[in-house]
Amino acid sequence: MGLFGNRWVTIRTESGTKADDIDRLQAVFKSNGLKSKILLEGSHLKKIQVTKKDMERAKELIDVFEQER
Repeated sequence: MGLFGNRWVTIRTESGTKADDIDRLQAVFKSNGLKSKILLEGSHLKKIQVTKKDMERAKELIDVFEQER
């Protein structure tokens, strides 16, 4: 870890039936050139993280993702 802390930030957390949205979001991020990773907590909770520098772009893509659903 560097002097400025963790470079990854959690952008969204889902559980239950909405946990599949995390996988879809990761596909959207990947197709737009954003690095992301999925973390599993317990058996039902999924988090998606992006790098700090991509956080604003990820929020924009989440907004578009939500409008399309």
